[in-house]
Amino acid sequence: MRKVDFLTAGQSEDAAIHFVCELVGKLYLKSLKEKDLKNINLRCLDANQANVMDDLLWQIPENLFIPHKLINDKKNKECKVEISYPGTKSDKKYDSLVNLNPQLPSNYLDFQETYQIVIKDNSNLQETARMSFKKCLKDGIKPTYID
Repeated sequence: MRKVDFLTAGQSEDAAIHFVCELVGKLYLKSLKEKDLKNINLRCLDANQANVMDDLLWQIPENLFIPHKLINDKKNKECKVEISYPGTKSDKKYDSLVNLNPQLPSNYLDFQETYQIVIKDNSNLQETARMSFKKCLKDGIKPTYID
């Protein structure tokens, strides 16, 4: 059974971006400690957000180095953490999806675990996340909501 968690990550995109950096750090560190490095796909809303995440993951979390790259960066070696956005593709098999985009990708069931980020903006982003939650239910997945 696939695991899908909806995680509240603040009321703004900035708060959510910082939350996601910390979350990716925790997931990466957990896989290091378990000596079972997982492939993590960090999916963003668009190319601009992906570039922001690429820059911030070099700084946050402060005490952890997370090797990562943009998914379409062919000049750098393969990394366990790759950042994507709608329109980018990869043949790589990922274990985890951290989805900063409020809309679930069509292939979310291909991941062992999905972390859907919810921005409680009382507007479009939050409503789109609600629709994603309903999609999980329709697909037979019982997601967990963590506020």
